[in-house]
Amino acid sequence: MKTHLGFARPDREYEALREPIDLAVGRVLRSGRLILGEEVERFERELASAVGAEHAVGMSNGTDALVSALHALGVAEGDEVIVAAFGFVAAAEAIVRVGATPVFVDIEPRDIGLSATAVKRAVSERTRALISVDLFGVAHDLSGLRAAAPGIPIVEDAAQALGASLAGRRAGTLGEIGTFSFFPSKSLGAAGDGGACVTADAELADRLSRIRVHGGGAYAWEMRGGNYRLDALQAAVLSVKLAALPARLARRRAIGEGLVAVARRAGATAITGSAECEGIFAPLALRIEARRRHAVLTRLREAGVDARIHYPTTLAACAPFARYARNEAFPEAERATRELLSVPCHPELTDDEVDLLTGALARALAS
Repeated sequence: MKTHLGFARPDREYEALREPIDLAVGRVLRSGRLILGEEVERFERELASAVGAEHAVGMSNGTDALVSALHALGVAEGDEVIVAAFGFVAAAEAIVRVGATPVFVDIEPRDIGLSATAVKRAVSERTRALISVDLFGVAHDLSGLRAAAPGIPIVEDAAQALGASLAGRRAGTLGEIGTFSFFPSKSLGAAGDGGACVTADAELADRLSRIRVHGGGAYAWEMRGGNYRLDALQAAVLSVKLAALPARLARRRAIGEGLVAVARRAGATAITGSAECEGIFAPLALRIEARRRHAVLTRLREAGVDARIHYPTTLAACAPFARYARNEAFPEAERATRELLSVPCHPELTDDEVDLLTGALARALAS
């Protein structure tokens, strides 16, 4: 059978944690409390402790967590939110969902984060928030953004970075609100969809808790919200997996560091952030000359490695957001669409598979 090295193996993770997961699921089903409740509250306390946040609020998924964060900050129709022109669609989508206008800006080449220079140019009297996205498991220093946009709150979209840190502070705690996704391929993956917001602000946490239940509760709807609740089953599974996360992160980092060493020997650059960042390689992103990327991608796929292009186009060039692009150029974002290539890096890879992946990467980059 042909080798296939993919981006996640939640089936293997389940097998490793089968007994505690089955016990947790059975406990929830016997309780009869399937939405919110004690299981969600327990997971929220555990998540807050794990990332060093004062408050955590479970959400239905990472995108709804972003929507809720913007609602909690009072972002609404007529407002503007600054976001990178490069990355996954969720951040831009969330801005549009709350009725605001996404203002796309260029990125920094090293960590693929928002360019402070571009942010400073983009700030207007209508700017109500920034969304900083921790792509590829890299946590970003937000001090430059705060200087570029003083007084503007920052939502840290840490969907790809749970477990990463910057100078000792965990990803998700660097902005006014941090958001997480528990999609099964994430470093902490649910048995389906799930998400969370974290914050140090008790008032924001209270607003988030009400926003996720249609803006209120007990038929007293006080603000805009939605059905953004975390299921108790997902919370119970996530609690089990959260306890196992430190060991899994150590394994992920060991694999990632080995792959980075291979890439560097071949002259490729890995997206690992600043010297103060301890990333989690989610996934490992490499910068390869545009003229060579297709050939490297083809060789990896022929070797059974599910290499991918994250992401093939800028958000500003996507049809749903073209009206917001203002005919601007985003040279670093556009360069990233031509040069970046992602390869799998997760703790469920066996030692033999890591050897196969390492060898395939070395050969693809050397050819």
